[in-house]
Amino acid sequence: MEFVIFGAGILGKAYYEKLKDKFNIVCFADNNTKKHGTQLLELKIINPNDIKIRGLKVIVASNYHLEIAQQLYNMGIEEFYIPNKYGEGDLSKVDLSIYGEIKESLNKVCIIGHYNSGAVSKALIHNPYKDIEVVLVKDSRRDSEYYYHYLSSSLIITQYAEQCGNKKSIELWHGFTIKTLFFMSNEELDRSLSEGKSETFNNKTAICSMSHLYSIFMGYCLKVDFEKFVITGYPRNDMIFKSDGKRTLEKLMGPIKQRKILFYAPTHRDSFLTSNGNNAALISDMDGYNEKTFNDFLSKNDILFLYKKHTVQLSRPMFNNSDHIKEITDEMLHMNDMDLYEILNGVDGLISDYSSIIIDFLLTDKPIILTPLDLEDYSQTRGLMMEPYDAWMPGEIALEYSQFEQAVIDSLYGEDKFKKDRERLKRITHKYADGNSSQRVLALARELLELEDTNVRGNH
Repeated sequence: MEFVIFGAGILGKAYYEKLKDKFNIVCFADNNTKKHGTQLLELKIINPNDIKIRGLKVIVASNYHLEIAQQLYNMGIEEFYIPNKYGEGDLSKVDLSIYGEIKESLNKVCIIGHYNSGAVSKALIHNPYKDIEVVLVKDSRRDSEYYYHYLSSSLIITQYAEQCGNKKSIELWHGFTIKTLFFMSNEELDRSLSEGKSETFNNKTAICSMSHLYSIFMGYCLKVDFEKFVITGYPRNDMIFKSDGKRTLEKLMGPIKQRKILFYAPTHRDSFLTSNGNNAALISDMDGYNEKTFNDFLSKNDILFLYKKHTVQLSRPMFNNSDHIKEITDEMLHMNDMDLYEILNGVDGLISDYSSIIIDFLLTDKPIILTPLDLEDYSQTRGLMMEPYDAWMPGEIALEYSQFEQAVIDSLYGEDKFKKDRERLKRITHKYADGNSSQRVLALARELLELEDTNVRGNH
């Protein structure tokens, strides 16, 4: 059996190296006509139209996999293979023939979700409208059903700027950007992606926004016209208003005996070379930090310290779990079919640095402690949209461990000194603070699908 890798780019090259000893890969295929007839890794790059003629089995290895699935189906190829998991050398078979003829449903909306803490959340599937069908699929499970729902939908809602071909699409992205992105970024890698991301965003039918400030920031970062943005709010934030966070948290963690709960969510960094010196980034890197001292402090003040690594964080350990320190992982959330934002209003305070969760947490009106240990380095190597940092951030800034302990005591047991600052920042970062963002996103979907009736299903 002969295979072709569809995608003669970085991903195609990487997967060839992982798959070449398991599968008889004889060539690459690509939609870039300039590549046709050339070679990659000594294999010929062919026109995709030749795949069926040659009777090749297709392995899709491209960020354009959704468009390619549509292309293959239109070519009469209903079976292809997709990597099981990003970066691994095992394949899953996708067989669309089991669905018979697949036609686009004029009122069907497909939501492509990723992690259980992203902008796309299960809040969006609570559909109040009678005249649209809404389905949620997870990108972590690219199976036949995943591609079937994509192919049979007329509008796609995404959060990681997936290419959706000629289909109508709404982009959520995944957070209010405190740090710079793409064209505004100081990072060479981020800037190298700018043109492609800009093209993708400009191809979207609409981009959801949280506020005018959000639209301005993202517009500059991606060179997107202001008119492309529609202020709806973020669906994940609906859970802050509508979930019982403490009860949900206990379902995840078990009974909680402590009086107060802190949640630590640092942002992603591309690398952690060492755990000290100029690379200090985490609480455990603070001058004066000692694990036993920290545990004793938490015990004395009756505090449960929860932490979660960024979804794309490297595997550097942060803390050793104890009675007062517990990690929340994506696997835990996934196993319990739970979204991180379902528990967010159940904690008493947030600790972070440059993460978008800071802006979301404003909706709880609870204290925020800021730990930008590498602020100077981060500002130079990545860059901040919200600069100067201390003029924007509505909370105590702690850079040393003794400061951090005091900030925790003041925030949880003292006077709320930053309440007015939080309210001010909330007003300019959130147009809506009502828990109805999901409904506005689906209302936008209805509008783009050109549905005339406004019948709503039940109360909402």
